[in-house]
Amino acid sequence: MNILPILSEIIHKKVLLNALKTMDFSEKDAKNELEYHLNRLKTLPETIKAYRILSVDDKKDINMSKIGSHFALNRSNLVKNHSFSTGSGEKYYIITANIPKKEVDVQETIHNNILYPQENEITVKNTGKNVEIVSIREIKP
Repeated sequence: MNILPILSEIIHKKVLLNALKTMDFSEKDAKNELEYHLNRLKTLPETIKAYRILSVDDKKDINMSKIGSHFALNRSNLVKNHSFSTGSGEKYYIITANIPKKEVDVQETIHNNILYPQENEITVKNTGKNVEIVSIREIKP
């Protein structure tokens, strides 16, 4: 088994390389792309400021103990590119959070960045259980 320890997690390089190869990356290009993602995560600060949009009927409907797993690193890109047709509520809220680097699910983050490179997101462990919520503000689509 080919594994790589990073950020106190074990990354299954073979799984990630295979994901890249299914997208027609050559072996060399797949390795380069994976290195790019690994280096990007290594350079994240110890506390990461990130953003998430939720659609709920009321602010009180937000599950504060499990705020969610997917967070964008750039607020303006998130708002600009978000599809406001998704969600189950009438109102949209943007969550600003501080995420400890150790809470980043490295394997899933890299995998999601490979599949959805335009989203520039991180995936956090435990549905965001250990994320510090800085603010919750209603936004209009």
